[in-house]
Amino acid sequence: MKKIFLILLLLFSVVACELEDAQRAYNNGEYIKSVSLTLSYFEKHPNKVEKIKPNVKNEIMEKFSNIVNRYKTEAGSSDLREKQDGYEGLYGIYVLFDTYSQSSNFTDFLSKYDGDELLSEIYKIIDKRIESRNLESKDFGDIISTLDKYYGNIINYTKNLNEIKNVSKSKILKYESVLKKISQVKADKFIEYANIKEKVGEYRDAQKLNEVAQKVYGKYERNYKNVYTKAIELKEKADYQEANELYQSALVKISYARTKKDYREAIYTFRKAQKIVPNFRDTESKIKEYFGEAYVKYHIFGCNDTKVYSYLNDYLSGIGVLTNSSEAEVKINCRVTDNYQVFTYPSQIRNLSEVKNIINNDAQIVRKEFKFQESITKSVEKLNLSYEIELFGLVNKSYSSSSNKQHEINSLQYLGDVPSDYLNKDKIEKLWGESEMRKKAYENSSLYNDLKNIAKELERL
Repeated sequence: MKKIFLILLLLFSVVACELEDAQRAYNNGEYIKSVSLTLSYFEKHPNKVEKIKPNVKNEIMEKFSNIVNRYKTEAGSSDLREKQDGYEGLYGIYVLFDTYSQSSNFTDFLSKYDGDELLSEIYKIIDKRIESRNLESKDFGDIISTLDKYYGNIINYTKNLNEIKNVSKSKILKYESVLKKISQVKADKFIEYANIKEKVGEYRDAQKLNEVAQKVYGKYERNYKNVYTKAIELKEKADYQEANELYQSALVKISYARTKKDYREAIYTFRKAQKIVPNFRDTESKIKEYFGEAYVKYHIFGCNDTKVYSYLNDYLSGIGVLTNSSEAEVKINCRVTDNYQVFTYPSQIRNLSEVKNIINNDAQIVRKEFKFQESITKSVEKLNLSYEIELFGLVNKSYSSSSNKQHEINSLQYLGDVPSDYLNKDKIEKLWGESEMRKKAYENSSLYNDLKNIAKELERL
């Protein structure tokens, strides 16, 4: 390995500084990229090949040979991952040597290796690796990530052809055909496992795998092996299957329900089934049947014209239903006071006088005395909040707190015959206003925490 690095180092320093990127790629173990950058350089500068010294050319040839031998050694490994890395490296080199016309000046690689045969070996290795993974027992996510990983390099090596400039039309057509074949092989694998999943009734996994197969090969054939149609059919089966599992789970929850919370969980599960399949079986009638058992009937009085009323309803929306006083299981009495006041104090005026140079109408510089005023106005807004919330019925508790919020502003203005350098020194501050002050006062109090506790009390029922 050290020998290869020394050869590369000498090569790149002798040939051109432009090949420094190729050297860095090699140092990082990116051998395919290193070969690509080297060939790209000579493809852009074909005259360099003719002028290159024999010893430098030999170094390039030896460098290519060493890199090929490195992948060849890996390809002979008994470890499947390493073996695949080796064959993929040889295939990546094949694509580059086959595409760059200048490669024939440095190697006879193409006379020894065949791209189709290399791909065939890679397919065989992938099949063995897949078999060892027992993928049929995995979910669709694991299957997709595994196949994406196994086929990723050969797809990328083939796609990278698009980044090479001045590629002949025949090469473009050749590797478009190769990419189509690789995509077909990969899609067939997804279809194979989709069929396995369908046979064992795992319809959602089968649906997802057919959808991925369509995505992989769909641009070549929209409904390849009927995967597009099959995915739609399987989605219907999977939706029904999933909705039915939720439906049965909800029925079990009802059979064991002892509290309102238990019934709410059952209703929530019925609604999840409805989201998958609208109006699934008799879910709607089941929800209506157990609705009264699930949600706490509550009534609020005493603070209907305050924000606390709406806050209470928001916090209790998923737990209970607002009803009249006679039907209420929990009655909530709240008293709220939040007085907002604004105090504006007399302005503090300071008379000022400054002499400045100005240009008069005759374009002459003259002295002028400016007489003006500095005005500072103080305003204070206050909001005093106090509340008491009492619960009666199934829950008996009370909560109370108070909070005072104050905001002071000081506005600065210059009035009268103001010199130009004072014109942008005004500082006008604004009051927050009643709505914002109320919001901040509520935040400073324990109101929101008390509302959460009230919701928890009702949730326990």
